[in-house]
Amino acid sequence: MSEGMIAIIKRHPLTALLVWFFTVGQLLAFLPRIAEAQGVELSVPLFVTASNLLGLLLPALVLTWLCDGRAGLRALLDGILTWRRNPWWYVFTVVVVPLGALVLALLLAGPPDAAGPVIPAALIQRLVLQTVLGLIISNLWEEVAWTGFVQVRLQQRHGALRAALLTAPLFALQHAALVAGGSFAATIILLLVLTLLAISFRAVTGWLYNRTSSLLLVGLFHAAGNAAAVREWPGDGMLPLLYPRENFGPVHLLVSAAVGVIVIAATRGRLGADPRRFRSTAAESAVARGRANGKG
Repeated sequence: MSEGMIAIIKRHPLTALLVWFFTVGQLLAFLPRIAEAQGVELSVPLFVTASNLLGLLLPALVLTWLCDGRAGLRALLDGILTWRRNPWWYVFTVVVVPLGALVLALLLAGPPDAAGPVIPAALIQRLVLQTVLGLIISNLWEEVAWTGFVQVRLQQRHGALRAALLTAPLFALQHAALVAGGSFAATIILLLVLTLLAISFRAVTGWLYNRTSSLLLVGLFHAAGNAAAVREWPGDGMLPLLYPRENFGPVHLLVSAAVGVIVIAATRGRLGADPRRFRSTAAESAVARGRANGKG
């Protein structure tokens, strides 16, 4: 790679990540759809994982190293390994959305069809196991990129709430391969709805990170929400086992959105961010970029 190209990437790291992801990353995510049209069956979870690892995590790490050096990369990795936080944060990340999804399912469909030994299995094998698998396979690495790289950098420039608003449509578009399959109009409508719900979700992830500096907790919140209701990724979650004849796929998104609205209101849109800290960080980043470009 030429020095000129590296200089451009350093000046526009967010654009560089998005260009890489929405070409290489999304190609990987859409390959099962493309193969299906040719009569070939490919594993959707496998290619979604590859998309997250090669399309999101890899460029986030490389770009952080290019733009912020070893210290910046170490700080990003520290966020992944930060786990010593008040236990109540773990209660929040693991319990709130699954419990809300279960309550909403009870209100919509009544008591679950399954009972007896199926209930412990839904909690342990589905909710707990799928949360751990989702965290390790996908959700932690997604949040390293979306929260730790994209949203944090946008927050330095625009503030916490605007960062969530700007990240939401990009995060929604990441899931285009998963919601595609119907008509073009239906896909667009689903993406628009997902974008609206993602605004509140990104507000929660921003708040979690601002308050804890832990990408692990952010990824755990993401994984636990998926494990409550999602089918087939990385396996059926809690509600599909309790309500095998119902489809509660969007329930966890609605609960996450409700939690996000509460967080936005409770923090008055600040999302736990310290404006002085991020102004200082932004100024330091600008100085560093200026020196790298020979302006300082």
